[in-house]
Amino acid sequence: MNKIDFIELKRIEKDVLKGVSIKDVLTEIKTIAAFDIGFSGTKVICSCVVFNYPSMEVIEEKHTISEELMPYSPNLIAFREGPPITDLYRDLENNPDILIVDGFGVLHPSKAGVASYVGVLLNKPVIGISKELIYGNLDEDKVMFNNELKGYAVKAKEFARPVFITPGHNITAEKAVELIKNTVVAEFKLPLPLHLAHKKTNKIKKEMIESKMA
Repeated sequence: MNKIDFIELKRIEKDVLKGVSIKDVLTEIKTIAAFDIGFSGTKVICSCVVFNYPSMEVIEEKHTISEELMPYSPNLIAFREGPPITDLYRDLENNPDILIVDGFGVLHPSKAGVASYVGVLLNKPVIGISKELIYGNLDEDKVMFNNELKGYAVKAKEFARPVFITPGHNITAEKAVELIKNTVVAEFKLPLPLHLAHKKTNKIKKEMIESKMA
């Protein structure tokens, strides 16, 4: 692994932030793609499932396995997980209207989480979904950070813990929540797109582990 220039990463992060727009740019949504990242040793598994919307019919599945670019750092996850996502996106046969990633968007100390990083680099509307609220606090279903509304908490199942929806780029928090609620299926804790992408990542990770043990 090459030595990480954290000063340069912070400069890039500022450039990403300048490009972030939290406005709705789409009037019609026909396709959605969800991306999930997993790790096996130093290997990075990036999975994508593309759906027709609103039918939620799966039309494409694809994954990549690459080398880890940098070690885990909570404030620099975008640079660890963003590149595999953007690389896989460019390899898709379909051109999805909206992307969903496992992570935060504008709910981030620098206001530029992985969903914002991916959105700005690809110039696509991106929604971030996280299972944990690392930053900010809840005011009923509103996610607040520094007294600003950054997203919403949504329960996929009645008694399940909520997931946290934050806009990344080219979409408002309200539109992001509306869309995600339309993808919720009662039997899964995560919205369907991310559930299937996560399931695919886990399947590949299991196969990698079993192949090493064979």
